[in-house]
Amino acid sequence: MLIGELAKLSGLTKASIRHYVDLGLLKPTPKQAGQRSYQDFSEADVERLKWISLGKTMGFSLKEIGPYLDLFMSGETPESGWGPLFGEKLVEIEQKIAELQKVRALLLSKVGS
Repeated sequence: MLIGELAKLSGLTKASIRHYVDLGLLKPTPKQAGQRSYQDFSEADVERLKWISLGKTMGFSLKEIGPYLDLFMSGETPESGWGPLFGEKLVEIEQKIAELQKVRALLLSKVGS
């Protein structure tokens, strides 16, 4: 499929998809049609984009998602398990929640004044 169709199916922009290709997160097949060359994406690429989006939703950067993407897709688990990776992310998220709760409390104190 062409990038436009992949964008529609995934809900992402063509620019985002091109960025993921540039980072090596997607590896479309190069195709030639006469003088024109294009990138052919597969159903597996739709699935990869779902995993990328899920990883981003969980707070992982694209750099963090990259090494684990194939494992996510295959259902395999790293030798060390998912605990260390998800545990670190959970600590980060809990710290962010604590910071946001402080900001919320400050804002509430100002609104109530």
